[in-house]
Amino acid sequence: MGVRTRRPADEGALLQLVYYGFVIGSAIARWLPERFVYGVAHALGSVAARVSKRRRTVERNLARITGRPRDSREVQDLVVASFRSYARYWLETFRLVREGKDFFLERALSTGGELIDESVERHGGAIVVVGHLGNWDAGGAWASARGNHLVSVAEVLRPRRVFDFFVAHRAKLGMTIVPAQPGATQQLADWVEKGAVVAILGDRDLKGRGPRVTFFGEEVPFPAGPASVAFRTKCPILVAGVFGIRFDDGRFGWRIEIEGPIEIPEERTEEAVARVTQEIATRLEGFVARRPEEWHVMQPFWPSDRAGS
Repeated sequence: MGVRTRRPADEGALLQLVYYGFVIGSAIARWLPERFVYGVAHALGSVAARVSKRRRTVERNLARITGRPRDSREVQDLVVASFRSYARYWLETFRLVREGKDFFLERALSTGGELIDESVERHGGAIVVVGHLGNWDAGGAWASARGNHLVSVAEVLRPRRVFDFFVAHRAKLGMTIVPAQPGATQQLADWVEKGAVVAILGDRDLKGRGPRVTFFGEEVPFPAGPASVAFRTKCPILVAGVFGIRFDDGRFGWRIEIEGPIEIPEERTEEAVARVTQEIATRLEGFVARRPEEWHVMQPFWPSDRAGS
């Protein structure tokens, strides 16, 4: 699917400025030197950490993850690092479409890739759950570069042309995107059975109707999608973390760690779905605790925080 050239009739001109901002930002990020644009992203992240209205929410999230007071030096340093990491994510989102397979194979240091190969061999495909951690798009590009057909699901954004922009962007990275709309779960299950690696973001339930799991000490709804796809395909679930790194020579890359498998019970029950989802949450919690500044959730996440915001 290509990027739309005409705006939908129900989207006004002001909304389209968002789309053109993405197009212009992508063009700039692609063609400027690597160290320069990463330096700019680092500086912009530092500024955002001081002026963003989301700072207090990020403080609260990081304090919960670390168990440290919000005003502690550790949390304050992590807040700055978090905004810098988020700026890096957006820079890479714009920039990575210029790179080929060899780039991702060289810049991504991985452990657990053999788990994907074993799942494809034994079950026809693989299900990998990731969190909003580091640059999950880079992880998908790495999987595509190593020869997997990577399929994921994404929320349909407004303006619609921004969604189409990202679909085209990820297609250049070797990924297929299924829109998050009715029937998406069955489409993802079909892709698994066709031999694809289906990657699903598993740490935010936007509708709040998923199984309740314990995540950093409080119950919170997690999406049931990963478990639903797994029960339909009887394919075990792998859980992955993607972390930004910088090599000794100054180049930027990622560390990708894959854990699993989470085996799927024969019978699908509400209790079984909740148990599988809790195991996903526990493994994602471990990844987030390792690099909390790279967890790119800048909204109130836990029910008690939303109630007090």
